[in-house]
Formats: sequence, structure tokens, C-alpha cells
Amino acid sequence: MTGSFSLGDVSFHANPLIDRAIKLSLPFGLAALLLLALYLTHSYQEFLILAGLLFVYAVPPAGKETVIPVGIGLGVPWWLIAACTVTIDLCFSLFVAFNLDLTLKIPVLGPFIGKFMTGGRAFLNNRPWLERLSTVGLIIFVIVPFQGSGGMNSTILGRVMGFSARRAVGCVLLGSFISSYAIALGADAVIALFREDLKLGLGAIGLIVLAIVVLWFLWKRYTASLDHKGCT
Repeated sequence: MTGSFSLGDVSFHANPLIDRAIKLSLPFGLAALLLLALYLTHSYQEFLILAGLLFVYAVPPAGKETVIPVGIGLGVPWWLIAACTVTIDLCFSLFVAFNLDLTLKIPVLGPFIGKFMTGGRAFLNNRPWLERLSTVGLIIFVIVPFQGSGGMNSTILGRVMGFSARRAVGCVLLGSFISSYAIALGADAVIALFREDLKLGLGAIGLIVLAIVVLWFLWKRYTASLDHKGCT
């Protein structure tokens, strides 16, 4: 991995203006189609709930681990809220992958992304083993439900790692699909237990928290050992 990339590695048309129009219309058009489909297939009240959840998800710091359980608790089917978050991640990923040069010129957002890219490059330079994970590493980054691992930042990190736009978007789409549906299935099961018995629900949450803590501890030890080997 060289950490370099070309902003023009995807082209839809020889005319630059038409090419840019296509690159901008794809993510915004997909988002508009999602909202239109939700509006046509649900009552107005249900549509407002879904649109509100998607707006909250699109604006940090809310993530899948927050929006999906809330949505299910409000009566949204688990598969639907998962599909919606995957679509939003894809929209952000497409926008950044195809329009990173334009995104860097946006006031406030552009300088933030520039700093993120610089920090991401420094982070990867200090952890060469992480960059060697390549595609799998970026997919794992998307799957882990922490702030900053959404469609936009994950795509930027993929571009910093030298991925083509298509490869970065593919990793984000797969990672988002796995994480969204895993969280949705888990949240649906836990909420069902709560509705059946409060103690069962609390017990399930306790086990999930314990599992997350143990996995995080093991992951930190593993990455620390790799960092140490990389330094030596």
C-alpha cells in the first residue's frame, strides 16, 4: 500500500460537467428514492418517524447502535431500519468516493476531512499491520459500531489506504450490511425479551455488555502486541 490515490479513478462521462453531475446525482438520487419509497409504502406518521431516525443517523454522533434499537422500539421492523441505515451509509460512501475533491472544498467540512485524512495517514504509518489487513481491515472498521466508522469516514480511510473508489465503496457496503443487520437482529431479540420479562431483558443486556468488554480487552491486547512488533 502506498497510501496514495487518484481522485479521478472513476469516470462516467468524457464531459467533466456531465461526469460531475452523475457523480453528484447518484448519492442524492439514491437518498431521494429511499425517502420516496418510504413515503409511498407507509402512513404519514410512520414516514415521519423513519425520516427522523434517518436524519438523526446522518448527523453525528448518533450511530447504528443507537438509531436501530430506537427504531425497533418505536415499531419499525428490524429488517427495514437495517436496510435504511445500509442505504444511508452507501449514499455517504458514494458521495465521498466520487466527489472527494469537491468535498474538501466545502467550508468547515472540508478542513475537517483534510485533518481526518492526515491523522488517518499518520495512524496507519504507526500501525503498518493494520494497513496490511487491507480490505478485511476496512470492513472490520465499518462493522465495529463506534463513532467515526460510518459511511463517510470509512470511505475516506479506504481512500487514504490507497483503495480505488469502487473498492472503498464495496467495503463500506459489505461492512454496513453485516453490522446493521447484526445490530438489528440483536436489538429485536433483546426488545422481545424485555416485553416478555424485564429480568430476561436486563440479563441479555448484561451478557452483551460483558461480551463487548471482553472482546474489546482481547482486541486491545492483540493490537498492542502488533504495535510493539511493528516498532521493533
